[in-house]
Amino acid sequence: MLPGFQGRGIASSATAQLLGKAREDQPLRFVHAFPKIDNGPSNAICRKLGFTLLEEIDFPARQGGFVRCNDWRFDL
Repeated sequence: MLPGFQGRGIASSATAQLLGKAREDQPLRFVHAFPKIDNGPSNAICRKLGFTLLEEIDFPARQGGFVRCNDWRFDL
């Protein structure tokens, strides 16, 4: 989210809408989110929307290597 648009609930609303769509359309049980452990706003969205924090993991980074992330799980 661009800084000028943060704090308006846009990301929370979009994530909630995506979870609703996933619940309707997909035969899946869980959705996972992997925000960096130090990304307070993204972790707060997961917490707010009812995701369960499972653990910290080393997630593959696009540039190679790994980044430390939280593994959040949402039960559809």
